[in-house]
Amino acid sequence: MGSRVLRVLPCLFAIALLGCETKKEGMTGASHRPVVTIAIEGDIDSFNPLFAEDITAGEINDLLFPALVSSSFDITSGELTYGPLLARSWEYADEGRDVVFHLLPNARWTDGSPVTARDVQLTYELYGDPAVASVRQAAVDNLRRTRGELDVRKSVEVRDDSTVVFHFAAASPGQLFDAGLPILPAHVLEKLPRKDLRTDPVSTSPVSFGPFSLARWIPLQEVVLESNAQSVVPYPAKLSQLILRIIPEYRTRLSQLESGEVDVVGGIRPEDARELTRNAAAVEIISTPGRDYDFLGWNNIDPEAAATTTSATVKPHKLFGSSGVRRALTMAINREELVEAYLGDHGRVAFGGISPLFTWAYHQSMKPLPFDPQRSSSLLEEEGWRDSDGDGVLDKNGLRFSFVLKVPAGNQMRTVVAAAVQQQLRHVKIEMRIEQVERATFWQEVTMRKYDAWLAGFSVPLQMQLDDLWGSDLQKYPFNLMGFQNARVDSILAAVRSLKAESDGALLWREFQEIVQEEQPCTFLFWINNIVAVNKRVRGTRIGVLGTLHHAWEWHVDTTAQVVTAVSH
Repeated sequence: MGSRVLRVLPCLFAIALLGCETKKEGMTGASHRPVVTIAIEGDIDSFNPLFAEDITAGEINDLLFPALVSSSFDITSGELTYGPLLARSWEYADEGRDVVFHLLPNARWTDGSPVTARDVQLTYELYGDPAVASVRQAAVDNLRRTRGELDVRKSVEVRDDSTVVFHFAAASPGQLFDAGLPILPAHVLEKLPRKDLRTDPVSTSPVSFGPFSLARWIPLQEVVLESNAQSVVPYPAKLSQLILRIIPEYRTRLSQLESGEVDVVGGIRPEDARELTRNAAAVEIISTPGRDYDFLGWNNIDPEAAATTTSATVKPHKLFGSSGVRRALTMAINREELVEAYLGDHGRVAFGGISPLFTWAYHQSMKPLPFDPQRSSSLLEEEGWRDSDGDGVLDKNGLRFSFVLKVPAGNQMRTVVAAAVQQQLRHVKIEMRIEQVERATFWQEVTMRKYDAWLAGFSVPLQMQLDDLWGSDLQKYPFNLMGFQNARVDSILAAVRSLKAESDGALLWREFQEIVQEEQPCTFLFWINNIVAVNKRVRGTRIGVLGTLHHAWEWHVDTTAQVVTAVSH
């Protein structure tokens, strides 16, 4: 999850060549400075990879805390490939169960301390420690255990300052993925109480070693990253600064693109992409399909019971605990219409939680549940839901089918989609109210399973390890937001980890999609292309499957390109 599994919401980006201070210099002067400003729709939840939960934070943390390996995505095979980063090389041992990493010898933290194998070891101790409660606890699942117990200091072995060995329980295609999370400073974190790490100031004033360092954070306003002149992982960023300015309103981001202040805007709506293509000669439109999906989350378990028990199973939710009800909800919502209205050629109806990008695993012959309000009403009646008092809302044993849908603030498309869903559910006599929640609060509370229902998005990991999202251990997997539990799914998740090649698990993943289709733990809405408008002055970007900021240390500014682009609407 660096930004992998974690990639929990599809984020909207806008990039400009002007920082706050550059406005004083005028547009022409500003365009010659190697500064790029990124407008993001919400604030950063954490500068600590242990706890960061949204895409923006994940992509930033990848720039501050590089992993042992870098990753690329092969569109043809639908699989990840890996190259060196903090680790300059590696080899396999013990019949492929061990991976021996050789670190760059001269990497240093921003406080001058050397980056060593102990940093790698301590990082994985923290990821796996229940007292820390990291959102990435699954990172240690595949490490070797002794008599059933995990001792990370033995499983991630320090041989010397530049050599660290990952001892895995078995050879598997996910080993480099598991070893590919952001590395943290042991000399800083091992001194702190682990249970207090989430709230410690180190999460807002990080010591880092990547191509960028954090220069300034003004909550709800901006984050300023600056080139780390001493970085060798892989090298100091070519830009002097990367500024992330929080601009919640989509139209404001778009207007800054039109005026020439902003050079890249993510989350462009299809109709605006068409307009920009016609009228903005200096802007390139990049539409990248799709491992981001939006969904309606239904809490499968009772939130109050979940908060007061550590039991392996939890009481079903009073409204959404039945798969029959959840299927009815999905069939009451016209997902094809939503795609046509809001995404056009830049999206497709989703099902099953596996992106069509993964051609070897995607269930090509399976279709989404149909839009069928009549069948939806019949399913609800079979489940005992009837409008017994004639008030226009279904009820059962004195309980009305009425709930609040939580939506993260600042995402206009989700707000509009929520309103459309509200209208469609009304036709099957379900009452839904909409409540917007500040984004950081939203993700904190949704991972605690406090909400009955919500509209959000996930970006699925590039390595097909989905335990974080679907594993039944609800204490261990906070990103199983719905509280979904299924023994066969657990066995599939375990089985694919032991395969020699990812593609060997194709049949298992198709079965997984069939189970999820039947159970409908959530209503998958659509896969979303990330549509990005890039002013051609910003060069060296690798905007694509791996995100907007992938390899942002390569970004630079073409000072000869046009400064202002006039766009009419």
